[in-house]
Amino acid sequence: MSEQRPDEASGNRGATVVLELFRLGIVSAVTAAGYAAGPAVDELLGRGDPDATQLLSTVLGALVGYVLGGLVGRKAIAGVDAAQSRLARVDAAVLISTVVGATLMGLLAMLLLWPVLILPAKQFTVPVAMVILLLATYAGARLGATRGGDLLRFVGARGRLEVSSPSKGAGVKLVDTSALMDGRLVDVARAGFVDGTLVVPAFVLEEMQALADVEHPRRRAAARRGLDSLSALQDEGSVVVEVTQDDVPGVTEVDAKLVRLCRDRGAALITVDANLGRVAEISGVRVLNLHELADSLRPPVIPGDRVRLRIVKEGREPQQGVGYLPDGTMVVVERAAEQLDEWVTADVTSIMQSRQGRMLFAARVEGDDDADASRIRLVQGDNSTGGPG
Repeated sequence: MSEQRPDEASGNRGATVVLELFRLGIVSAVTAAGYAAGPAVDELLGRGDPDATQLLSTVLGALVGYVLGGLVGRKAIAGVDAAQSRLARVDAAVLISTVVGATLMGLLAMLLLWPVLILPAKQFTVPVAMVILLLATYAGARLGATRGGDLLRFVGARGRLEVSSPSKGAGVKLVDTSALMDGRLVDVARAGFVDGTLVVPAFVLEEMQALADVEHPRRRAAARRGLDSLSALQDEGSVVVEVTQDDVPGVTEVDAKLVRLCRDRGAALITVDANLGRVAEISGVRVLNLHELADSLRPPVIPGDRVRLRIVKEGREPQQGVGYLPDGTMVVVERAAEQLDEWVTADVTSIMQSRQGRMLFAARVEGDDDADASRIRLVQGDNSTGGPG
């Protein structure tokens, strides 16, 4: 026999207390009704003994109340348990939107019904107003429950939203499987470079779930990283995340479904899949490729790169020469002070970032030649001298 958990035992004790209190209330009410009905019953029966009849009706009322209280109390507790079980499966956003919808509709109904309540014949106007108020509150609760995601999105709520009306327009971006599995989308969103609504179709989630169950370790790890990325986007709250059940009938390939949904919604596509990006662009869909974004943000020169530039002046320290890259970045080259107005090849050793911009430090390559020309990333041109030749 399994042991009962403490929370279950506490819940059972609480239900028993509520049942007995409920029963006590009904017993008291029915007993009082039996006591009050005693004289009338005696007169109806013509017994001529009102005290005995009143005692009998009181006892019968108590017995009926005890039985009726138990039945009604158990039904009420069962109803509360069922409501609790259903509410436990309801998303918190839906509960909030339901309360908000019921409150707003109730207040609106009260404002509209206020002139009716000041009319005469209140025995008719008050019941009618109460009925209309209850109906309006119920309608608001149903509207909030069914359109909770839309209401919360309207007031600027973020995270995962189950919406009834799909997001459309330039601010909407559909996310494909590769972008989620890449992992960088979370950092880009946290940095504020992604706004609007991120839409994740259910078939994308299904594809990631299928990949997460494969035996290939790299694909499995990437798919799980994609699921973690989606969860992080929802929890982060930096963007609105809409998980949609929309599908494209007659189309089986995920890429084709994504392109079709983008076209139908007028949305952009976030991906790292170059082939999908080309197909989407040909179809007239705006593509946001995370790889291209990373390449755009990558420094043109990093430590270890080899550059060729003209030394234009001496540096502050001995043996230092100073040159500039085409974008205006200053490069301090060690052992290049004697190469003034000459072209030198140097290996970048470090980068210093300041509010005024970037400054590179490099070491001149001895025996300057073109043997390692493939490593040269940038060349400083000079219109006056014609550049290196």
